Amino acid sequence: PKGLGYWSNRLYEVLFAGCIPVILSDEIGLPFDDFVDWTSFSLKWPMTEVTPALVQHLEDMLTHRLPLVERMHENVVKNRCWFDYNSEDEACSPYLGIVKALQKRKAGRLRTPGLWWRHR
Repeated sequence: PKGLGYWSNRLYEVLFAGCIPVILSDEIGLPFDDFVDWTSFSLKWPMTEVTPALVQHLEDMLTHRLPLVERMHENVVKNRCWFDYNSEDEACSPYLGIVKALQKRKAGRLRTPGLWWRHR
């Protein structure tokens, strides 16, 4: 849920625990969203629709769409290096992410996945 800032440490904790983030804040600013495909490893659900339907959707994903959940988990592992300041991957680190984001902003090429997304 929405915190005091545009992002939350809980998001990083979820990534490093190896979990698929379920983002419930409509206005959260996701780190590196101009080049990290958050839709490939997270679920963003509208805050106004946080009802038992969300729980049902998550249960249905586990029951009927397990290959999708497995791919999303693989993408969590693949993308969490963007948030690991101790990453040894020279092609994927927060330092590189900051530089890439600044370069794209300077060039005026921003990409965002939109307000929310669901995997159906």
